[in-house]
Amino acid sequence: MNLIRSIYKTKTLTKNGVFIVICGLVILIIGYFIPDIKSGNIKKQIYTLNGFSTKYNDHTELADFYQSIKNNNGFLVLGTSETTTLKGGNYYDFLNNDKDIKGNKFSLLAGAGRTCGIHIPLLLHHQAEVDSLKIIYFINPVYWRTDLCDVSVEYWNRYSNYKVCGGFDLSPKEEKAFLTPIMAYTDKLNWFEKSAQYMEQVIRSARRNYFHKLRYSISPEDYSTQFRFLSSSKVDYTSDPLYGKPNLESIDTNWNILKSFTNKSWFKPIDKASNYRYEELTSFIKLCESLGIKVTFIVGPYNERFITQYDPKSIGNYNSTVQNIKQLLTDYNAEFIDATDISNVVGAFNDHQHHSSYGAFLIYRKIKSQLYEKESL
Repeated sequence: MNLIRSIYKTKTLTKNGVFIVICGLVILIIGYFIPDIKSGNIKKQIYTLNGFSTKYNDHTELADFYQSIKNNNGFLVLGTSETTTLKGGNYYDFLNNDKDIKGNKFSLLAGAGRTCGIHIPLLLHHQAEVDSLKIIYFINPVYWRTDLCDVSVEYWNRYSNYKVCGGFDLSPKEEKAFLTPIMAYTDKLNWFEKSAQYMEQVIRSARRNYFHKLRYSISPEDYSTQFRFLSSSKVDYTSDPLYGKPNLESIDTNWNILKSFTNKSWFKPIDKASNYRYEELTSFIKLCESLGIKVTFIVGPYNERFITQYDPKSIGNYNSTVQNIKQLLTDYNAEFIDATDISNVVGAFNDHQHHSSYGAFLIYRKIKSQLYEKESL
């Protein structure tokens, strides 16, 4: 009992607390003196990156990602939910596994709501690495609809961080040209959200000193194991009986959707009053031109048959919005592939807004045709 009383004296607990705090501070300070592993030692092309690396701008990983694509004469494919994994393959899968395409591979960063503006902070933080980078960006017209047409704090919080959205060395003219999407996001955050995200980045950086810097300083050969590289082995999509064909047995041809898709009410009309998506796209185009990025846009198809069946009055606004997008790209001399003629093709969609593997095949053929013409693959 006397031993317990001596250990739990207030004076003893205070001393122990001070000792622990001092040790913790010393460990944090020492961590910042651990050298980071240098980028530029990755030879193979990285296929994609961990979402946390892009969200928090893990500088070395991002630098190696961009450089590995450039050094292998590859392309970086960017897109939203339509550009994620599809059973039977998506358009970039078909490109990566095309035996006729030699000397070029296609890396990927995609996800629901991952529109072009969300990539702007990373491109600005890695200007040297992205110079002459080749990008394919998929524009899905559904992001001009009522529930997606404005900046989404939820999506930005998923893919980015308030601290990553600052620290750029730009002139006032450049800020006006490039930062419209970023400012639209940060203006919606209150002081508590900004502080919390800032501290989240600081804590991650402190943790990274030991779980990244120290780890890979001790075992530099382990650094590359965190990456997913493009495989040299090719999936034989051509062996699938449905390769390049619509799966008519599973499709409701009147609505042009899978029979299993029952959430037709998810459809939303275009919001013609909002200009945010046009402004976001404009900022991205200007930034890519300024940084020497060679970007090819895909103007994606929209499910014309579904829209006509569900809300015939909405089809006109979808048509005019697509024309506005193409006119914007034309006005800025941006290279683009028009895939909107797929909009009415039976079997090209899984639901009201996402193309099917067959639709992806049709998109792949358009990309292949243009790349052969433009890039001499």
